[in-house]
Amino acid sequence: MEGSNSMLALKYLLMILGLGLFGSAGALVAYDVLLATQLRRLLRGRAGGEAAAEVGPLADRPFRPVRARLALQLAAVGALAILITEAIVVIPDGAAGVRVSQISGARPGTLYPGVHLITPLVDSIAIYDTREQVYTTLASENPKLKGDVLDVQAREGLNIGLAVSVRYRLDPKRLDSIHTNLPQPVGEQVVAPVVSTIYRQLAPNYMTREVFATKREELRTKAAETITARLASDGILVREVLLRDLQLPAEYAKGLEGLLLKEQENERLGTEQEIKQKEVKIAELEAEAQKSRDVKQAEAQAQV
Repeated sequence: MEGSNSMLALKYLLMILGLGLFGSAGALVAYDVLLATQLRRLLRGRAGGEAAAEVGPLADRPFRPVRARLALQLAAVGALAILITEAIVVIPDGAAGVRVSQISGARPGTLYPGVHLITPLVDSIAIYDTREQVYTTLASENPKLKGDVLDVQAREGLNIGLAVSVRYRLDPKRLDSIHTNLPQPVGEQVVAPVVSTIYRQLAPNYMTREVFATKREELRTKAAETITARLASDGILVREVLLRDLQLPAEYAKGLEGLLLKEQENERLGTEQEIKQKEVKIAELEAEAQKSRDVKQAEAQAQV
């Protein structure tokens, strides 16, 4: 890390030096031209008559040559300094790079965080974020949240909104392939279409009620496995797929709520009926037990 900071400081120092030398070269030429112009103007203004005729040819010539050679030398050193800065590339932590040649395109191999040297004017570095990223969808429109709305159709044809989160990162070992083959940015152009397509392919296999309750986890698991396999083939590593929430159609949600309340009421009534049946059975058993005790007591008295 300390070495990277030193090289970064050297790069900026050389860049400042190069720009300063370029500016000095331009200022030197401008100063010489301005000085010669002012002297010629001064001589022409003060000369008159025959003196002007004698001074005129002299005033038309420069009084001293423009120091073009020195200016070119300063400019050359400045260009060299800037060229050296272009050869120094510092890749920050949490990122990786791909060397891209103007001649042969992306070169194999990954450049990891640190200082790297490249060929100026021929090579450039494409830097990618290799930290974990999150792609998120919304179950319904929400102006307070950012994300794409993901709607799928269940088996009955009803639309269900899904709030999905996918945690992923780029595989550093395959950055050259990612740079060459995948559109940019990867999250919007690759991850988003894959996630929406897979959920829309799987959702019609389930009834709306199953997605809402009994088979929600099954849908998430199948989608996670398919998304992970599909993106892995492109060099994108998926860590986790979450199904955070879902949005049912308004009318269906009301009907489902009423149905659930009815089922709860039926369960309550069934439980009360079972309790009453158990109470009746207990009473019958107690009656039989009492009858048995009475019979035994009567037999004991008869023997006496």
